[in-house]
Amino acid sequence: MTTRGFLLAFLVANASWMFAQAPLECLPEHGTPGRFVYDFADVLSAEDEVEFNQTIQSLNDTTPNSIVVVTHPDFCGEEPFEFATGVGEKWGVGDAQFDNGVVLAISPKTEGRRGQVFIAVGYGLEGVLPDATVNRIIDNEVIPEFKVGGADAYAWGIRNALVVIGPLASGEIQGYEPIAPLGAAGMLVALLFFGFLFLLPILIVGLVVRTYARNNNLGTLVAFMLVANRSAQRRKGAFKNFSSGGGGFRGSGGFGGGSFGGGGAGGSW
Repeated sequence: MTTRGFLLAFLVANASWMFAQAPLECLPEHGTPGRFVYDFADVLSAEDEVEFNQTIQSLNDTTPNSIVVVTHPDFCGEEPFEFATGVGEKWGVGDAQFDNGVVLAISPKTEGRRGQVFIAVGYGLEGVLPDATVNRIIDNEVIPEFKVGGADAYAWGIRNALVVIGPLASGEIQGYEPIAPLGAAGMLVALLFFGFLFLLPILIVGLVVRTYARNNNLGTLVAFMLVANRSAQRRKGAFKNFSSGGGGFRGSGGFGGGSFGGGGAGGSW
């Protein structure tokens, strides 16, 4: 075999290994335990990062599942799938025993390039987060917010994704179906309904105070203060006997050696 033929055979034999590796040299070698949000594209406020980190920390503390959010200007030159799964593999998102990590990767839209998003799912969560479900989450919860634009667009898209992915990954809900838009008529009915719910307690309190004032020959203001004080005392007595349980799953800080395959879906806008 000639040298040229040998080199060609070597490249063909190792092509799958070469292309499977996404070094992502533009990212740190390791994720930071306890930090789940990496805003390299600078599209989130400090408050949003804190909120999302706390949301994911709660999931990581009570289940072995982990979610990592990464925004990056150009995905290190990689395709969305390669970047998201590459982050998951490089940082070991999730637990090595369960392979239950999720990576939400976002590259924001610019004047010269479409925005891109991909959600990569570890092997262990592909049953509760199949590709079709992830695709619906992106199409219905994430991209519509990104299309709106504005300072909070990316934060709302990420927030919506976490609200759905967290309960699915932890088993709190068994499936995801997007909620259909209400429309103008639906919005009017909803406003009337919630307006009634808001006014009903006020009407009930007013009736109770008026009856109490009449029965005890008191002014309305005095009667209201006495009724409110009595209600507060009852709540105080009830809370004295309340205690919450402790414990839960001690998470890996998000990076426990999880593995990723081909699970997930993406989109652009």
